[in-house]
Amino acid sequence: MSSSSAARTNLTSNSVRLHRDEVLGEGNFRTAYAGTYIGGNRNNQEAVCKSFKIQYRGLESDFFASDFDVADKAIQYAEEWNEFVDSDETILITRGSIHTIGARRYLVEPMIRNFTKFTSNNGWISDEEGWCGEAMEAFTHYTYHRSGGNLIVCDLQGRHKNNRYDKSKSRFELTDVAVCSRRCSYGPTDLGEKGIDSFFNSHVCNQFCSVNGHWARPKRTRQWFPVSSSTSMMRSSQAHLLNLTNRSTFVPGVGGILEEEDSDYDY
Repeated sequence: MSSSSAARTNLTSNSVRLHRDEVLGEGNFRTAYAGTYIGGNRNNQEAVCKSFKIQYRGLESDFFASDFDVADKAIQYAEEWNEFVDSDETILITRGSIHTIGARRYLVEPMIRNFTKFTSNNGWISDEEGWCGEAMEAFTHYTYHRSGGNLIVCDLQGRHKNNRYDKSKSRFELTDVAVCSRRCSYGPTDLGEKGIDSFFNSHVCNQFCSVNGHWARPKRTRQWFPVSSSTSMMRSSQAHLLNLTNRSTFVPGVGGILEEEDSDYDY
């Protein structure tokens, strides 16, 4: 998937210089540091290097193991989306790579400035982003429809890169997306059936929905999680709580749910 037209990657740049003294953003679980690519197509371009904090290294293995699967699934649906939307509504999904620097592992990817959070994975949807926010909601709805109701691509964040001189070069650039699936197979940010249900409990169809035919959606939904712009995570041992047959709802820090407060990120 790294060669896909919908993928935003490190290209041929396989090395990065970490600027540990330049913190770009810090959430509850991870810290994002500035970096600079060394060699390759992105030589001297800005990179972001994301690492889990020591106390949350227990989430690191699950996260890194699933990160590329999440990105590849999102890229798959972005490719389809890009075939029928206007050029300035196309989507690129960031697919980084894991680098070991010293004794720590970092997810390294191209920098995104003017960062915006459009949706989360717990049902939160921004109401401040105009048509860009509507397009991102519709993309999540589209992934549900195309997957036969088996998953959604959500937690959409990044930027709309506007080229006022050439509309064909305008696009969405997204990073750190999540997948919520009925089988809970996409790592700690996969909130399962309850993540799908919570999105549709908040989502109101808009001008971008069903543009190429009627898109399916669940008939009855409810909100299972605290509505927050933060990214919610669940440990794999708690995945059984995410099935709709289990009637448990969640509050922060209870029942296995953890929140990555990422509103301070600016990259």
